[in-house]
Amino acid sequence: MERRLITQLTLATFWVLTSVAFSQSAGDRQTIRDLIEHWNAAYIALDAKKLAALNTPEFDIVNRLGQWTHKSSIADQEKMWDWTFKFIYKGRPGPKHTIEKVRFQSPTVATVLTRAYWKDFITLDDATKIPPHGEVDSFTVVKHHGKWKVSWLDIHNQMPPFDVKPGQSLETDLPPPKASEPK
Repeated sequence: MERRLITQLTLATFWVLTSVAFSQSAGDRQTIRDLIEHWNAAYIALDAKKLAALNTPEFDIVNRLGQWTHKSSIADQEKMWDWTFKFIYKGRPGPKHTIEKVRFQSPTVATVLTRAYWKDFITLDDATKIPPHGEVDSFTVVKHHGKWKVSWLDIHNQMPPFDVKPGQSLETDLPPPKASEPK
């Protein structure tokens, strides 16, 4: 009898905790989507101050060239974004990011996959022309002092002919092996 009661209490506790975690993640999922939409609005507006305010104080970014930058204060991040918008973007806003997927890694950590498409050629200072191309970004967001914030951003360019056009699925499967290839 005692064993049965302990089993029932354990199952009931598990059910309650699972229900609370699920309902929390549904609300958190929308809050995370809102965070990325605010990030996107600040990014398009070239607003370094608002963009930095959406991040944790400890923030890392791997840019489109594969260069890793770590910043350990909101003020440093604001300077980084301000410099980027002036000297790299030259006052021209980047493309809108569309959320493709939100995946929780834990109740306080999630990964957000976004996509964007650069529809125009970009001309660098040395006259190098970068063709229109896709971009897939991975945001790591964390619950920091009770609020969701961006803590890490990885930017991945998709250059022609491998870029995924707007409206096409980002998710890919490997092609099946040919008869001559080992399985």
